[in-house]
Amino acid sequence: MTDSRELGITKYQLFCALVGSLGSVGYGWDIGATNVPGDVISRCITSPLHWIGPFPSCIPMSPTVWGVIVSCMPLGAMLGALFCTPFSNRYGRKTVLAYCRVFSIIGALFLSLAVNISMLVVDAYATFTAYIVEAATPKARNVLGFLLQMGIALGIAVSQAVSLGMSNPPYWRILFSITGVLALVNIQLLMFCVESPKWLIMKDRLELARESLEKLRQGADCTAEFDQMVADVRKEMGDGAFVANIYDVVAGRTPENLRHQLLVIVTVNFLQQSCGVGSLSFYSTSIFSSVTTGNPANIPTLAQILTSVLSLVAALATLAGVILSAYYGRRPLMLVSHGGMAIACIFIVVGTVGHINILAITMVFVHYVAFVVGSGPIPWLTCSELTPTYAAAAFGSIGSTVNYFFMVVIGLVFPPMQSAIGGYSFVVFGICNVFGVVFCWFLLPETKDRNTADVVRVHSVGIHNVLRQKYTVSKVL
Repeated sequence: MTDSRELGITKYQLFCALVGSLGSVGYGWDIGATNVPGDVISRCITSPLHWIGPFPSCIPMSPTVWGVIVSCMPLGAMLGALFCTPFSNRYGRKTVLAYCRVFSIIGALFLSLAVNISMLVVDAYATFTAYIVEAATPKARNVLGFLLQMGIALGIAVSQAVSLGMSNPPYWRILFSITGVLALVNIQLLMFCVESPKWLIMKDRLELARESLEKLRQGADCTAEFDQMVADVRKEMGDGAFVANIYDVVAGRTPENLRHQLLVIVTVNFLQQSCGVGSLSFYSTSIFSSVTTGNPANIPTLAQILTSVLSLVAALATLAGVILSAYYGRRPLMLVSHGGMAIACIFIVVGTVGHINILAITMVFVHYVAFVVGSGPIPWLTCSELTPTYAAAAFGSIGSTVNYFFMVVIGLVFPPMQSAIGGYSFVVFGICNVFGVVFCWFLLPETKDRNTADVVRVHSVGIHNVLRQKYTVSKVL
């Protein structure tokens, strides 16, 4: 019988990963649903404000206020990530996933029923999701870890395609409600998934952990992998069954020196949003409108069509990233990703400032493709691949909080920044991407096909230059 550590992806493992990533599809749907119909909702471009039953056809507001509303969704996600740590450690990964979907249903319900600005703010704030995956083998992680970004890209692509025919009032309200339907389906499917074996071992529920692992590794001998998993968890947690919270990690109150892991996880999540993709995710329609012509009331406009095509290309590029991840490591993909986005930012500025519209449009596509093959999915993998089990949930919350915080910042800052300096906005993003190349070159460890326990042991020595030979971790054979 095959050793389970040599397995790739089993059918049930793929099913659990797809169910776990369904929340990211809903999150991507929320992002896309605010993009294409944004001007219809906030500027009433299709018709003057009128009432359709008890609901207004649009809710007039300034670009800054619309930016606040768009930012409230990642703000809600940030708080969800911050508070999920103690719950996921106490009640389990699967349970937390299910309860987070309840908030998605509540947020979707109220967003679709909003009648004024304050309701939009509160309702967007209530929509958040959480993602925790600990069920994959080292080999399967290369593909399954990308499902989160794939889910977001797919959610954006489908919602923006649907938005082309549903941006007019009152149909934009239906767009906001669909994410609630996705969350409800997700809750039902989670009932057929097992709990994380690592979490069960943390709780000393070894028989359930073995059953969970055997179901995930159907048709293989799990004995060696299970024994290694138990040994790794107990070694990481120590005799006192220590489980780190966010304060423990930030204050350095952990059995191992995890400063390097903290620096990497905070920085790569900061870079994921400061690279410029947030402005494209939320405001690509506005960006394309600035370099195209046409009556904005004639929906779908060229800018909206380009936004939909962009999201489709991003989804296909994410799929290409899954394939690339099977052959190339995390470091080279991150270096190519940030390098490609830095170059694209330069030419976006040249195209918009010099009124070379085709250049600006092309470089927006290049930027997005460069993002989704590296900087898009890899930051979500770093928490599980760099950190010990006892601190994984805390690091996951820290990384997600940083990520969503800067998504909020971009959502708030980009509209007035674009109004003030126009195409030069991407100079800022270009500088961030250059910094990303330098950071990843010197400080991002390679974790592809490495045993997590070995990675933790080698890099738990404080902040260091990973190019030095002694910080190299051998691949799992």
